Amino acid sequence: MKYDSKLDIFKEQERSYLSGVVECIDSQWVFFEEDSDEASMVDDIVNESLEIYLHDTWQKAIFMSDNLLKLHGETYMMKDGDLLRVRKTLQHAYEQLLESLEVEAFSQFAAQLNSLHFSLYDCIYCHNTLLFLPSHEDISGVNILVYDNEESICSVHHLFTRGAEHEDRFEYTMNDGKRVMNIWKK
Repeated sequence: MKYDSKLDIFKEQERSYLSGVVECIDSQWVFFEEDSDEASMVDDIVNESLEIYLHDTWQKAIFMSDNLLKLHGETYMMKDGDLLRVRKTLQHAYEQLLESLEVEAFSQFAAQLNSLHFSLYDCIYCHNTLLFLPSHEDISGVNILVYDNEESICSVHHLFTRGAEHEDRFEYTMNDGKRVMNIWKK
């Protein structure tokens, strides 16, 4: 499948949102994550991708303060039990790594990861060597990523070359011993 942008790929990823209900406890709005029942303060987890489930659909909203949301230009007061979802954020090093990839390499990487039943949002560890190397020289190295989809673990070694040659090689190793590799060259 050919993508025009990385954003198209991100939009199709599973497990890209935290979903849960909100409840006011001691005048503080608390978000209880649906999958884990983990509690967080609402203002600690909200970002620009907040959505609220109303009238049988997810509707985009903007968190204003306390229990106030802006919804379709109107003010909405959250109530106990409202269902929210917030797009997960990515670790800085991981986000920078994904941004550094060409669209075609990123597309190939994401497709392979998805075929192994992992989402880009399942990353639990990223060592991005590119952050420590000069960008104006010929460089090569390896980045190490670990994904957990709560059923299995996948380790990815991203071997890269930048400069006269531009290559990205991804080696995927699953916890059951399955291994896959793909290479992208510019």
